[in-house]
Amino acid sequence: MSWEVWTMKSKMSFFDPTLLKKNVGRFAPAWALLTLALFLSLPLPLLRQLGERYGGEFTEANYRQNAVQNLLNNSIPVGVVFAFLAALLFAALVFKYLHRTRDAYMMHAFPMTRSCQFLTNAVSGLLFWLVPTLFIGLCTLGILAIHGVPGCGSAVWALLGKWLLAFLCFYGIAVFAMQLSGNPFIAVMSYGALNFMFLVLPLMLLLLTGVYFKGFDYVITENILRLSPIVDLLSGEEPAETLMLWVYGGVGLALLVLSWILYRLRHVERAGDAMVYGWARVAFRLLFTLCVTLGFGWVLASIFGLIGNGGRGDGFLPYALIGCVLGWFGSSMMVERTVKVFKNKKVWLGFAAFAGVLVLTVLCLKYDVLGFQRRVPETAQVESVEIWTIGDYGDQGGDCIELTAPEDIDLVRAFHSRAVQSDDQWRSRRELFGYDSYDHVHILYHLQGGGTLRRVYAVQVQSMNEDFSDLSGLYCRPDIVAAWYEKTLPQQPERYGHVTLYGVTDHEYGLGRQEFMSGEELECKDKSALRAAVLADAAAGRLPIMNFLTQGAYFDDGRIVERGYTELYLCFEGRERDDQPRHYLQIPIASSAQETLKLFLP
Repeated sequence: MSWEVWTMKSKMSFFDPTLLKKNVGRFAPAWALLTLALFLSLPLPLLRQLGERYGGEFTEANYRQNAVQNLLNNSIPVGVVFAFLAALLFAALVFKYLHRTRDAYMMHAFPMTRSCQFLTNAVSGLLFWLVPTLFIGLCTLGILAIHGVPGCGSAVWALLGKWLLAFLCFYGIAVFAMQLSGNPFIAVMSYGALNFMFLVLPLMLLLLTGVYFKGFDYVITENILRLSPIVDLLSGEEPAETLMLWVYGGVGLALLVLSWILYRLRHVERAGDAMVYGWARVAFRLLFTLCVTLGFGWVLASIFGLIGNGGRGDGFLPYALIGCVLGWFGSSMMVERTVKVFKNKKVWLGFAAFAGVLVLTVLCLKYDVLGFQRRVPETAQVESVEIWTIGDYGDQGGDCIELTAPEDIDLVRAFHSRAVQSDDQWRSRRELFGYDSYDHVHILYHLQGGGTLRRVYAVQVQSMNEDFSDLSGLYCRPDIVAAWYEKTLPQQPERYGHVTLYGVTDHEYGLGRQEFMSGEELECKDKSALRAAVLADAAAGRLPIMNFLTQGAYFDDGRIVERGYTELYLCFEGRERDDQPRHYLQIPIASSAQETLKLFLP
């Protein structure tokens, strides 16, 4: 007689169909809600668009195809927003049991591996997006077929692919946030933080540096914007947007893999905790405190006028320390799940360390311990230097001039030295995204060996004061002006569809008031001779680069009248050849440009 007990052979499973069916049935309303929202965003507007009739120079077929293409392009940001919201919703639905101790014990008591549970739930969330978007795509293709619009199928599938990549990115972030926290509120906060914090923190640090460093250029660059997927995708343009979608999709997939690893290491009894893992609790305290410290200090100091225009930054540190107290002890209460944290010596030691680093950092910035803002490179270290006076136009042409002669570099260095040694009136007050007025001077040194040094200073450029007098003379020097127009003017103006001289008409409006309105546009009579005429005027000293340095001019019945501060511009618009994109270029011109004006005036 054998007492051996026969048992079924064990088999590792990574997917459970029963759990998937449960998820589909329980969360079907989420499917319906997303499907309705997407239908109202794409197929319904498409039906309305194709139902219109259009007459004119375009054929009906061309109009419809262009209308469909424009609608599909405009639907990309709509899908990104829906993906951002749906990712959080679906991740919270399929992993909500991790936030309640009873549910967590129950789910992990089922006879299935953690890998099987995670993969099944993760696939469920992906299907919640795939199925509605596939349905919307088929509806769109059906509508196009009914209305006889060919050649748009690939564009529809490309749109759905971009939506999928955006959802994969946000879904990976959302699932990762669910694994970090055992509290639903903190998990949602973590999702928002992971999407925005890596943009907000550099922004706050740049602002803080700009408060204490004169001349610091704290414009938000495109690379910084890419640290926030939702911001970058909503502000990006083709083709960079498509490339970044693939990058963000890969990041989302990597976060799903990391979430699977964390899920296998997660302790069930941690359900309900603000942060489940030890390293996450440390990171949460530090990042939360840093955000509250910088945000609280910046906002309050700005409200009371202690920083920004007219402020010296002295009021930032006291308010930042208050924010440090609120952030550190508030995060400690969330992590420890109690308000009784003031008796904990470790909490006080952590606060003292954080506050000490904050005070030391601010003092180093204020007194320029590293010599960052006092640095003026020697002439021998400079290969060339660029200067310009408005926004980031210098990077694209604008009024930027590049100097290589040592004597010209010395003029820029002398101006830079005066700016470093002067008081706060020289502090740059640029707006965050790069635009500013004519009262800012940008300096970009190209150093020997490939390095660069960039500074921005606020001065009264328009008043031509002595601080800027040396540099302003460079803009009127014929050799520099000729080099600027040589670089800026189109090589073949005759290839543009329209080349016009644009002026501003001066209208009297009421007693003692003037109204400046758009004026005439005079067409160029000989486009092929325009470039030679402009360069001849530049070499003769009749064309300063910056238009605000010229004598004011405007049109009045075909005549140029010199009175007041207005502008004249050469406008290059369109292309004659159909295989080249439309283009628009505007270049300032002076009323003293005799050879150029002969090609426009009657």
